Amino acid sequence: MLKNLQALRAFAALSVVFFHFSLVPALAMPWRFGSFGVDIFFVLSGFIIAYSADRDSRHFLAHRLIRVLPTYWIVTSLGAAMCLVAMPVGAVLGWYGQSLVFLTSPQGRPPIILVGWTLVYELAFYLIFAVVLAAGRKLAPFLAIVVGAALAYGLPLLAGVVPVAQSLLRPWPLLIEFGYGLLIFLVTRPVTTARAAWRRLGLVTALLGLALVYIFDARILGLKGLALEMQRVFALGLPSAMIVLGLVLAEKGGWALKSRVVLALGAASYAIYLLHPLVFAVVLGLKPGPFQTRLAVFAVLMLVTLLLSLGFYYLVEAPLLRLLRHRLTHDGPPAAVSRG
Repeated sequence: MLKNLQALRAFAALSVVFFHFSLVPALAMPWRFGSFGVDIFFVLSGFIIAYSADRDSRHFLAHRLIRVLPTYWIVTSLGAAMCLVAMPVGAVLGWYGQSLVFLTSPQGRPPIILVGWTLVYELAFYLIFAVVLAAGRKLAPFLAIVVGAALAYGLPLLAGVVPVAQSLLRPWPLLIEFGYGLLIFLVTRPVTTARAAWRRLGLVTALLGLALVYIFDARILGLKGLALEMQRVFALGLPSAMIVLGLVLAEKGGWALKSRVVLALGAASYAIYLLHPLVFAVVLGLKPGPFQTRLAVFAVLMLVTLLLSLGFYYLVEAPLLRLLRHRLTHDGPPAAVSRG
């Protein structure tokens, strides 16, 4: 993976952590930024999948499912175990079963790991790309963009015309953000010569996208549900695409982030993303104190999240991925399998 994008994964994960921590009463920070980390992840996924997919559909899908599901199930199990402290066993088991398959309860309760809804989008995109990959690696990005756009807007329009389809079809607007990543791959693929012009253009584009994503993040906070998803495709998705495009061009132009700490956090970004709800759950029942106290608790929980996530990645996630890829996809000996 490109080093700049690995670093961007760390930034996206930490942005989501900052956002969710700021909403916890006991931490109640004055900022409400960071939800755009989800949009950056979606654009990144579109690019990375097109950039790295080089095998048949079956291998690709197995590889991606191994990457997402086992870690999510382990963290969900940890969350369910924590819930047993305050909830009846029967209630926890029902919530646990629903969470394993990313379902929201009839009462509106989200999965135990509250970011689980984003993984539904990830898995939907993987399925789309696996299907179109059968047409060949060169055509797959183009076809995936078309299918994603159809699921985002075409089918919902059909549901409006054919009433019987309304209960069967739902909009998937955020699939458009994966399409942004695919477009970035197609646009930057011909760039093979390192030039200062690409580096300068890339850095300016990334910085502009970063500024815009913070500006618009604050403006859509009041929206919820489908209205929020429709708005964020443009308000957060396009600036996120600018950041990804800029960092890809910058690296192709010869500039890349090489900090070992940042790259390690990027490698552990999925663990950070999944584990942080378990960390802030510890203080959910506490009342907010003075700002200095909240800030101190915020900093401590951030540090705990990072250390816990790094430990989980190196001791659990990475070894498990190597083992499963070796056993199920025959990618070579476990020690040789990439952590990407």
